[in-house]
Amino acid sequence: MIDAIAGEIADARDVLDVGCGNGAYLTKFVEASGSRRVTGVDLTFEMLLSARSRVGARCQLVRADVSRIPFKPESFDFIFASHVLQFVGDVEGVVAEFARCLRTPGVMIATGQRDDSVRQMLSEIVGPERWREYREVIFRRASRREADARPKDRYQQAFARSGLRVEERAAPFAVTWADIDEWIRIRWMPLIPEGERERADAMIAELGKAGTSRSLTQREPLIVGPRDR
Repeated sequence: MIDAIAGEIADARDVLDVGCGNGAYLTKFVEASGSRRVTGVDLTFEMLLSARSRVGARCQLVRADVSRIPFKPESFDFIFASHVLQFVGDVEGVVAEFARCLRTPGVMIATGQRDDSVRQMLSEIVGPERWREYREVIFRRASRREADARPKDRYQQAFARSGLRVEERAAPFAVTWADIDEWIRIRWMPLIPEGERERADAMIAELGKAGTSRSLTQREPLIVGPRDR
């Protein structure tokens, strides 16, 4: 992923990672060559704690709703949103809010169409019958958090209506079981009712026994929105 946007990172001086999650990309932004200020935003307190453990004091972390980010207009020249837009209902409004904070020249980059390959891999590990149980316990709230299954066109339209030039790019990246385990525990476990978390934890441990040796290469679709005028 980082290699695919290395040019934009190299040119950036004020970086916003909106929906920064556990800080995986924040570490890349602060470690990249050059001098820049980096800010991460996420609504989930647990995610921000995880991000802080990764990046220490090297960047600012802010807890906020992505639909109302607390920054002045034109505060950043690089805005990055990984797996954010599929979790909001008003895509145009959220993209416009991000664009409000983008300078000229500047660029906003977001992940595009949701990729189900991780869940497909998990289904293959446990088999279709067992997978239905996993979906019910761990992932049943997915439909509430993901606006739709094929949103790329909506994202591109939202970028264009916010005054951004629209480009597409694909970024290959590898996913290990450790990545998947962290993703489930931090992103999904807080959504599971307390009474079902012990069962979910046992399921994740079962997946881990079979999935530790597996890795998956994905191609992350990116929507790149330069603002150059």
